[in-house]
Amino acid sequence: MSTAIGSLFPEIASNSSRIKNHVGLLEASILIGLGMAAVCLHASARGLIEMPGHQGLGWISLLMMGRKKSEFRWAAVTSSIGAAAFTMMPFWSFRDPFRWLTYLLAGATLDLLYVSFLQLRNKVWLQSCCGGLAHMTKPITRLFIGQWNGWPYGSLRWGVAYPSASHFLFGFLGALLGQSLIAITNRHHSVK
Repeated sequence: MSTAIGSLFPEIASNSSRIKNHVGLLEASILIGLGMAAVCLHASARGLIEMPGHQGLGWISLLMMGRKKSEFRWAAVTSSIGAAAFTMMPFWSFRDPFRWLTYLLAGATLDLLYVSFLQLRNKVWLQSCCGGLAHMTKPITRLFIGQWNGWPYGSLRWGVAYPSASHFLFGFLGALLGQSLIAITNRHHSVK
């Protein structure tokens, strides 16, 4: 009798791990898709506003939505990998060969801040600051790239202070927008 019962447990455990693997693969695909959507949004909104960092409104919003809804420890990095890989497709004709790096650093920064400060999960304004800091890595990275290899970035022609401040602002607003959309969605689902 105990042999018959014991022989069922591996099958149950196996089915459970298959379900978890399927859910994990689906979640990773959604996160990567968010990163790819950010690149599409970036390409379609190119040049609409002549203010450094305005792309962060959509990018950080999507990044924060994935970060908040996911159980993955490195959810923002997963989205950033999707964005970084997709941005290297030649049909986008982005002129910056280091754009992929700025996507990766934004995701890594958001995840590091989110994971390091667990109390952030209940404070909208602190999470928004994390989004601002994550997006602010872009002009700082460009500053180092420009100094390292002389790659010209027009947004840095007047220095790094203004682009850093505007990237922080748009990143903050993007994170706030992402959190607001999550809250609205959660409220809508709880009403049903």
